[in-house]
Amino acid sequence: MRWRPDCVKRLCRIHCDDSITAQWIEGCPPSNVLIDIDAPHGVKRLRSPRIGASGLERVIIVSNLFPPFVIGGAEIVAHRQARALFAEGLAVAVFAGAIPSMEHPPGHLKLETGEGFPVYRIGLTSLNVSDNFHLPSVERVFRALLAAHRPDIVHFHNVTGLGYNLILAAKATGARVIVTLHDHNGFCFKNTLLRSDGGACDNHEECALCQPAISIENTHSVPIRMRRDFVAWCVDQADLLISPSSYMAGAYSRSEVIRATVKHLSNGIPLETTPVTPLPHLIPINFCCFSYLGEHKGIATLLDSAAILAKDSSLDGRWSLTIAGDGHMAEGLIQDIASNRFGSSVKYNGRLDHADALAVLERSHVVVLASHWPENEPVSLLEAAASGRAQIATRIGGNVELVDDKLSGLLVRPGDAADLAAAMRRFVEDPSLVVRFGNYNSQRRSCFDEKATLERLIKLYRTPLQHARPSDDLVVICSGTAPSPVFAEHLRMLMHRFHIVEEKQVRRIRFIWHTWAGGEAWRQARLLWVLGETDAHTHSLISRALRARIPVLVPDESSLADAVQHGCAVSAYSSLLDALGAVAAIQDTDTIGGGLASNGPRTARLLTALTPQDHFHLSSVGPT
Repeated sequence: MRWRPDCVKRLCRIHCDDSITAQWIEGCPPSNVLIDIDAPHGVKRLRSPRIGASGLERVIIVSNLFPPFVIGGAEIVAHRQARALFAEGLAVAVFAGAIPSMEHPPGHLKLETGEGFPVYRIGLTSLNVSDNFHLPSVERVFRALLAAHRPDIVHFHNVTGLGYNLILAAKATGARVIVTLHDHNGFCFKNTLLRSDGGACDNHEECALCQPAISIENTHSVPIRMRRDFVAWCVDQADLLISPSSYMAGAYSRSEVIRATVKHLSNGIPLETTPVTPLPHLIPINFCCFSYLGEHKGIATLLDSAAILAKDSSLDGRWSLTIAGDGHMAEGLIQDIASNRFGSSVKYNGRLDHADALAVLERSHVVVLASHWPENEPVSLLEAAASGRAQIATRIGGNVELVDDKLSGLLVRPGDAADLAAAMRRFVEDPSLVVRFGNYNSQRRSCFDEKATLERLIKLYRTPLQHARPSDDLVVICSGTAPSPVFAEHLRMLMHRFHIVEEKQVRRIRFIWHTWAGGEAWRQARLLWVLGETDAHTHSLISRALRARIPVLVPDESSLADAVQHGCAVSAYSSLLDALGAVAAIQDTDTIGGGLASNGPRTARLLTALTPQDHFHLSSVGPT
């Protein structure tokens, strides 16, 4: 069954009595109703959810993908937690994205109940970096779902493609909002912390080096900084941030982009479905890799390592490598195997369901993860530990928390095919390592029990919130149109360097484009900044700002600049440098006041930071 987004409030208009239908149409469904559209002949069965004594029992899980749609571990974790929470007696519903198809077009909503709880899937409309973070059409559907289920808790996993604005929508209902941070998306739009050249990013203020700007409604562009600020600001609105690894919690703290504290809580692994099984015969040593097939996962490095082993005739017949997964490198992998570069030692199984993946794991001795990017808490390494298999992984990110080097497996340098090949060779030449490392993992598998994670998660759900801290972010709402390409380029350049004059350790300035700014952004706004040319819509924004006593910054050639002379909360700027100096000043005064005279030091600091270093060099050569 499928509905268009504008029909979501009529979810129950299928073989149910008029009183229930009326409540759903009004967006206020009875709280004791769950939907089952899979009943015979379309007859609806209604049942009461199991409500616990604590009162905090209605949970909505949000994930941009949800099995059977799987790209990485985040959607697997969301699925496992939804099922486990439902089994514990919580009333669970899921809101997820779906890869669009002819049967499920973009923007269409589909309801499934095969899991025992409702799963609402909406066809994803875009994963483009310019618009995958703010989608008003998805938010409208989600708000109807919030009205229908009236959750006590909304738990977000990955939301790229659904929109970070959903966090704000959930927060507005009064529900407790929890976000599990599965990657770096809160401060890196690529989520991998890898630069365009494949190198690791160590400066989280340099997003513009990978992509300077994003397009807005296909008409103009804004600096990438605005996208980062909006995403980070949305994440900061959550009541609780969770990271499965200590590494990721530390990465968010070190970024200084996200201000909230991140709590470490491992995802764990269901031990009952990932049992320890006897090791296969030790000749050949079977390596396996479960991964998305992309560059950041080190697939090319893994294949180069396999080629090194394949060239050594003394190892013929003593090892094999099975790769399972899907991704944009799949076709190249198939061709590589067909070229006979690895002899008969490498096999590609394609994308596997979980049962088939566990069967491959059972036939394997060593799980390999060759990622170049800093992983969070890879499911494949958890499953290796739980099943008593040895591990090889790159010494980066959360991998080092799951692989005890030379005890449970071996850690290797990222991107180093020779180092990886040497580690694989050690297992081939000394199979006793397989037994020793596997036994070590078997003995520590209880450390990764998902039941402990679930107990802690439910405790977090039920623990009364401390008094919410007031946001200390300084929101600057931006509008207007760049009058020329040169203006737009200068804006990107200046905003890229704005962090130099920011008091990042105290509070952040969040530049938010006006079409992304909802009620909460306006409540937190400290300034409306008009960039370049104005129109009738910009005038309405200015009017709204002034009514809310929010100062306005406009170009001095604007007719509104005359208001400066009449004592209004409007300031005029003659250049972008002046404007950014005025914006920086609100860190000290919380307002830009009535003019720019006091902003000289800030403007000078910004100008100094932007001037090429050689302009300050004193020549050692005297005048001729």
